[in-house]
Formats: sequence, C-alpha cells, structure tokens
Amino acid sequence: MTKSSLTKPLVSTNIISRPRILIITSCTGEKRFKPANQLTIEDFKDTERLTERTKLLTKFSCPSGQMYTGLQHLRVMEGVDILRSRFGKEAVDVKIISAGYGLITEDKVIVPYSVTFNSMKSAEIYSWANFIKIHESFQQAIVEYDLVFVLLGDKYLRALNLPVETHQNQTLIFLASNKSLDCIISGNAKSEVLTFSNADASRFGCALVGLKGQLLKLIATEIREKPDLLEELHNNPQTLEQILNNQPYQLELPLEIPLLTEKKSKTKKQAKNNKLLQEDLSTYLELPLAVNTHLAMQYFIPEWDDKVDVGYDFLQDEFSLNRKAYRDDIYAHEIYSKPNYHGILVSKVVVDKRKSKRADIENIGGIHNFIKFQDKIMGDCGAFGYIKQEEPPYNTVEILDYYEKLKFNYGVSIDHLIVGPFAEPGVREKRYDLTLRNAEEFISKHQKIGYNFTPIGVAQGWSPETYADAVKTLVEMGYDYIAIGGVARTRTIEILEILKEVYQHLTPKTRLHLFGVGRIDALPYFRHLGVTSFDSASPLRKAWFDAIENYHTLSGKAYAAVRIPFVDKQSQRIKYLLSSGYERETLKQLEQEALKAIREYDKGNISLDESLDKLLAYDELLELPRNGKVNPTAKARRLRQHTRLYRELLEVKPWQECECKICQDYGVETIIFRGNDRNRRRGFHNTYVFYKRFQEFLKTENNLDNFNVDSTE
Repeated sequence: MTKSSLTKPLVSTNIISRPRILIITSCTGEKRFKPANQLTIEDFKDTERLTERTKLLTKFSCPSGQMYTGLQHLRVMEGVDILRSRFGKEAVDVKIISAGYGLITEDKVIVPYSVTFNSMKSAEIYSWANFIKIHESFQQAIVEYDLVFVLLGDKYLRALNLPVETHQNQTLIFLASNKSLDCIISGNAKSEVLTFSNADASRFGCALVGLKGQLLKLIATEIREKPDLLEELHNNPQTLEQILNNQPYQLELPLEIPLLTEKKSKTKKQAKNNKLLQEDLSTYLELPLAVNTHLAMQYFIPEWDDKVDVGYDFLQDEFSLNRKAYRDDIYAHEIYSKPNYHGILVSKVVVDKRKSKRADIENIGGIHNFIKFQDKIMGDCGAFGYIKQEEPPYNTVEILDYYEKLKFNYGVSIDHLIVGPFAEPGVREKRYDLTLRNAEEFISKHQKIGYNFTPIGVAQGWSPETYADAVKTLVEMGYDYIAIGGVARTRTIEILEILKEVYQHLTPKTRLHLFGVGRIDALPYFRHLGVTSFDSASPLRKAWFDAIENYHTLSGKAYAAVRIPFVDKQSQRIKYLLSSGYERETLKQLEQEALKAIREYDKGNISLDESLDKLLAYDELLELPRNGKVNPTAKARRLRQHTRLYRELLEVKPWQECECKICQDYGVETIIFRGNDRNRRRGFHNTYVFYKRFQEFLKTENNLDNFNVDSTE
C-alpha cells in the first residue's frame, strides 16, 4: 500500500459531528442480467434509438445498485450497508460512473449494456466522457458532501477529467492504482490517496479487481465500531493509512506461515483482540470430538506443471544442454528423498491446457507414471476454470471414464462453485442442485459399473446450513469421502461455522476434504471438527507471488527474496530503463555486481553493508513503475522497505541453516528472486517447511499451546 498526499492537510474550521458521505464507484462488466442484445455505445449516441432499444430490454431492468455484480461493487455495497446500519440510509449516498449512462445514482433503473472505459484509448475516454457529461455530473454531485470516497480504476479516473472545484471543508479520499496518480488532482479539498498492488490484495484477502471495495468495507466496519473515526477521517484523512495498517493479515495459508507466531511486537489492543478471538475459537474445541478423527489427516498439493531443469547452471544462468522442458524437467518429489506431501491433486482443466497431455498420460500408463509419483493422486474437474459458464463443460460419464483411464486413486464429482456473484439468489440454488444431481449420478454409475478409483462427492453451499444439508445428502447417497468446495477464500471463522454444522452428519468412516484451504493455525480446529485432508499450493507459489515473504522457515518466520532480475529478459522495467537513456552494458554490470556481492557475502568474503550497497544500487533502478513515471515518494518508500527486508535476510542467512536438499545443494541461489529455476526451487523449499510443520502438528495435535490464532477473523 503506497501513500501519496496531493495537498497539505487543511484542518476544517467547521466541526461536523457526522459528515455526509458520498461514494463514487464504477460500473462492472459482470451484471445481474446478460441478454444477447445488450445496449451498445451506438445506442447511447442516439436518444430515440436508446428509448426503443430500452423498451426491448425492459424485462431485464433493475436499479443500478442491483445490476452490477462485479466483486468491487458487491464489496462496496456491503460497506455501504454497514454504514447505513449505523448512521441511517440518508448518511451515505452512492453514485456509479457508468460508461453508458454517465454518473448515476444507485436507484436509477437501467437495462444491461456492454460499454466500458477499460477498452478505450485515452482520446476515446475523454471524448466519450465529455459526451455523457461525466466531469460536469461529478462536479455537481460532490457539492453537498463533506467526505467523498472515490474508488475508480485508471481509465474511469481519466473520465472524471480532474480537477473540479472543491472547498477546504471537503475531504476527498482516493483508493486507486499507482498508474492513476497523474489523474488525481484534489483542488482545495483535504485529500488522501492510497495506491495498491497485488501484495496488498494478498494481505487483505481479496482479488486485486475487488480490493478497493474490500477496503471500503473494512473502513466501514471500523467506523461502525468507532463512530468518531468518521469525523476524524473528515478532519484528517491521513488517519486512513493508520486504520488500514492496523487491519490484521488474513489468517489463511496463501502464505502458510502464521504471522501471529513470529516474534514481533504487538500493541496492547492487538493482544487483547487476539485473546478475545482465542477465547471465541476455543468454544469449537469444547464441542464433542468428530467421530472420524481416528482417520489420518493428509496434505495434498495441487499439480500445475511446477517443474525445474535438473541441471540448470546458476553461475552462468544456462539451461541443460539439449534440454526439453516437457520431457526432462523434474518435480519436487524427484528431488527430495521423500515427498513433502501425502498426495497430489490434479485438475482436469490443467490436463486439458495442452491438447496432447491426456494422450501422453494414457500412453505412459496413467497419471502416476506421468508425474512420477506412486502415492495417492486425486483428480477433480477444476471448477474455478469454468466458474463463469452456466453449466460445467463435462458430463458424468465422461468424467468417470477420464478418472478410470488415467488411473486416479480418487475422483471428484462435477461441481459448480457458489461464490461471489454466483452466490446470488436464483443462481446459487441452481448450482447447488446441479452439484448434488451430478454427485448422485456419479456414485450411482460408479457403483453400477465398478470403477477402481474411490469416488468423492462435493458439497457446495452459501451458508453453514446449506453446506450441512449437502453433506447429509452425500452421506445418504453412500459417499465415504466428501469434499467441501468454494471456501478457499473464506475467512477461517466462517469455515469453522460451516464445519460446526457439517460435522454433525459425519460417520466414523467419512473422510472430509477441504479444497484450497491449508491454514496451519486453524489445523487444531479443523481436525477437531472432522477434516481429514486438505490441499494447498500456497507455500509453493508464495515463493514468487508474494511481495515480501518468499522464503519460509521452520520457526514460522518468512523472509523476502532478493530481487536480481535478468537484464536480457527485457521486462517492462528494463525496457523503460533502456528507453530512458541507460546503457545495456551499465545495467548488465550492475546486475552482475549484485549477483557477485550476494555470493561473496554468503562465503564471508565481504561485509553485509558492502553486499547491501551493491544489491540496492541495482534494486533502486528497478523500482521504476511499469508506466515509466517515477513517483519520488513511492520510490523512496520502496527503497527503505527493501533495505530493511534485505538486511533482515542477510543478517540471519537462513539458507545456511536449512537442512532441506534445495538449500543444501543450491545455497544462496535459493533466496535470489530470479527466474523459474530459482523461484520454483524456493517454492519446493517452502513446501518442505510447511510439510515439516504439518508433521509436527500431527505428532502433537492434542497440544494447542503452539497454535495461537491471530485476531484476523
């Protein structure tokens, strides 16, 4: 999260007990109705044509607040409902920038249309925004409000064509992206601009596309608990950064490393919240133990073709001679003497990505031979791959045949996710019924024909009660193995509420799997409520997807890997540096000096400060944003952050203490963020760490002293 103050804060001379709030958000491509004949930009250009076309779409009309079903809009409206429940409906207004209708209120009745600023070039944006009077409408709209939240992407901000007239008693808060900074001018109003990245999306537990809405919801939740924050934000908008920084990290294992177990200072308030949460969670352990806990708990890792070149030359950065990646590269379980997981989950959507892959699997004798893994392999359809389709692209007979021919140990019935906009009334019931019908047909045909793999039935739902009913139905169908789907991005406390209802229907022989949920802090509670297996690729993928915590350790501490990208790979930032006048030879020299410095420091030949100077000399240049425009404040902040993170890593040298084969064989190369062959190996190391920690839990699962849960949930 990057802070950028556009103007010096001006403290209002008017003390307002309850500032009137306006929220400006954007339309979304996802809409409640999607008829084939939606309005187009040509319809909006002609008033008579628009009237006629609108009549044809009347049956699909509804208020704009209900029409949009994109993630940002849904989260925004949840935040609005929170504020209104505290202060009343009149305290908060919402206006939506529609690329078709212009700036509209949430209660304006509209019909579906297919127009977006996101597909337009800059000149088109300004021209069309002028035609539908975005700038004038925004100017008129904000006059009556004290506190205005603007949640817009780059191109929708351009459509505002700022600045507009504002006064000193107004406060404007922008939640935006880095590339939007040049579009934001606040005039005389007090202002605060916070920009966000993928790292912030990970931190706040929301996809980047919905992050601005998620943050508004978090802000609204804080204000509901502390109403005085509303006036404080109005008078001093810089308070917002502190509010968001105080938000705890999501208790989930995308990271697989619980921040709560790190030895770092916490405020008294955080400690109090943790204690209260711990007391709340302890109530789950007071429930009777699930009847199936005698069954072993197991960890599966999803298979996404995560392989490395076994003979990669790290000093020369060269691949093996005559290497063919598809044929020669190896998995993590081929490197370690024992796999760091009990089983592997293979989704059909991954198999289908390459046309010949299925045939290759069959020709080599099945999935075990193909991925060179002789323990348990689970197959599923990969519901996230077809989430937007009205129905799954497979049928039961096809999937049964697929699991059998490829020789899976377990095969999962065809499900359809009930999440986000697909959890709306009318949609969710159809997906719920479809998932159960597929499960019934799946086990019926499995029993009738006598397939060799074990069938797994999927439970989807939108509440603890619907999940419980689904599990009850699956048990009655005859399933001994049931998977809970659609909860990968759900808060731990909500998952526990689901399990609390579900576990009442489990039998002593029922195995229960959680799809995409591997949260090490929550294992005691999951285990108590009957979970016997789970899958997660987060320890692996955090090695290169996380912004600051790429290298995990057995203590629970995680470190940032040192960024030393390839000059010759022509990344966007390298291209901008070259186009800005830097010589390739100069960049190449800085790159090589950084690599030499970290290797020499690892050997003890130079000091930490000498090494850090060389690393940061290259690193500082690479903080150039993708649009090539440097924001000095943001650049200085990132440099300070990297200096701190790299120093912390280099002081400890955790790779030297690690006993895993990756660190033993490749040493300091493991903590260099540079190309797939280093980054994936670091991911293999992280998976090793996670599995070791999981095994420790299994040995001492009755001792909860080492598993404290953060106040996230």
